[in-house]
Amino acid sequence: MTGFRETSVTVPGDGNAARRRLAGHLVGSGIEIGPGQHPFRLLPPGVNVRLVDRWQLDERRQLAQELGGGTSGKLEAAARYVEPDIIADFNTDRLAPIPDASQDFVIASHVLEHLSEPIGLIAELHRVLRPGGVALILLPDRQRTEDRFRSPTSLEHLVAEYRAGVTDVSDAHLTEFLKDRGKRLKGSPEQRRRTLDGLRKQSIHVHCWNAQEFAPVLLWGIEYLGEQWEFVDGCLYEPPIHYEFGFVLRRSESEMEPSARSRQFEESWRTWRGAEIRRRPEAAGHTPRHLLPAWAYRQARRLVRQYRLPAWAYREASQVVRRSRGRLRTARRHMRGHTEKP
Repeated sequence: MTGFRETSVTVPGDGNAARRRLAGHLVGSGIEIGPGQHPFRLLPPGVNVRLVDRWQLDERRQLAQELGGGTSGKLEAAARYVEPDIIADFNTDRLAPIPDASQDFVIASHVLEHLSEPIGLIAELHRVLRPGGVALILLPDRQRTEDRFRSPTSLEHLVAEYRAGVTDVSDAHLTEFLKDRGKRLKGSPEQRRRTLDGLRKQSIHVHCWNAQEFAPVLLWGIEYLGEQWEFVDGCLYEPPIHYEFGFVLRRSESEMEPSARSRQFEESWRTWRGAEIRRRPEAAGHTPRHLLPAWAYRQARRLVRQYRLPAWAYREASQVVRRSRGRLRTARRHMRGHTEKP
């Protein structure tokens, strides 16, 4: 498959206001990396995109058969993937097939959290963009997904993996993921190895963050790798797609000393985030309050992960809490409206 595909805002199913707003920053011709089954469809008219992914469709079908035992559900899911225009393994090739400064934009929607080493790929986004080009990065918010019980991937950990030139998801990451999902690594050493190797071929969340935890990753690339990013726009908890956050970054057309560029980026990001939270307080997210002792909390997490009834109870309780908070916010706004009247 060669050439460009043109998509438009009229594609059904992508009526999300936040994504539509962020897509408005995209112009010209660019690439989307890792589209999988769900390429970013909400592009302005006249914008052209090529898709870059790890496997051709026949390879995906073969992998689905290998991992899923050839079940019809797995094969049907593999068939829904979109045929890529360019093949690249982001862990090993990164964006090697794409020339320097050749793209008007790059879209990375829910990709970085799956990689063995994200810092290197962010540097690649910067490399392939023309000066003035835009990167649209969307990521799941760990506090609003199945990662809610996990700790964020620290900047120190990411930097260490970048400097080590990691190109494969480590056993430690895979074991941590299994543990969080309530699954234990069982069997003989050979069986454990097969389990980890199979999981490594799947698209799991190797890393997780919220927006505040991810921003320092971008700042590190600016300060230590010389990336000339400018903060343009973003999104924080904007239903109906309430589980993601996003950054629109521009590769600056002018060079600036790294520490000055980092300060400028951080100030722009914090100013924008502060304005968003004042406009919509729910965008701030939440930090869970652990009222139980540490041992009891760990046990509760295990039960929620492993058994259906506790998981159902947790979801129901969470919905009750969310509805109560929503009613409380509505009541407070109503009261403020009454008190402000002359």
